[in-house]
Amino acid sequence: MSEGIIPLRRRGDERSALARVDAAAVEMLANGQATTLRVARAEVILADLREQRDQLTTLLADLRGREPTSEPQIDEAKANLITAINQGIVQIDLFVAQGRAYAAGSEAD
Repeated sequence: MSEGIIPLRRRGDERSALARVDAAAVEMLANGQATTLRVARAEVILADLREQRDQLTTLLADLRGREPTSEPQIDEAKANLITAINQGIVQIDLFVAQGRAYAAGSEAD
């Protein structure tokens, strides 16, 4: 039954990422959108990761759609950005896979 316990936050923590995740998770739980607080937290974090992935994908498409310039430094910077964004997307995909496994394990508990 410890899943129903919501930890209290210290003053000033209201704006932290954890407080935001907890608030959204509690709302999901209260609305019957999750079976436990742990699952709700995982779902909130997964939704955030998916949103960040979508933003990176949009940025990647924009960069790839730009024509090369006559400035080698700019074109090199663009290529480096594309590589970094691709690596970020791969990392997010790994986090999402781990989060799904965590959420599935939490539902089984």
